[in-house]
Amino acid sequence: MSAYSILRTAIEQKKVVAFTLHDKPQVGSPHALGKGDGVEKVLMYRGVDTHEKRVPAQGQWDCLAVSELSDVKLLADEPFHQGHPDAAQRAGIREVDIEL
Repeated sequence: MSAYSILRTAIEQKKVVAFTLHDKPQVGSPHALGKGDGVEKVLMYRGVDTHEKRVPAQGQWDCLAVSELSDVKLLADEPFHQGHPDAAQRAGIREVDIEL
């Protein structure tokens, strides 16, 4: 299964994914998938979201080229980040395939 297909499934099922970016293992909650500047991109909250009171989320919103991600896998038991990116973060994807 391609990284794009796995990310699409993650959005549909609101699942966290594990992936490698620039040789560093990471996790994230993908929220949108499509194209920006002719490149397949994913809008994702990168990092862990504990969903505990008084514990702020430990991550950031990024719009990443899907081609830069490797070893993409669905994670079953991690809490999915429910937040919303601002317009500037969302602007990286101009042709939306799927989004929350």
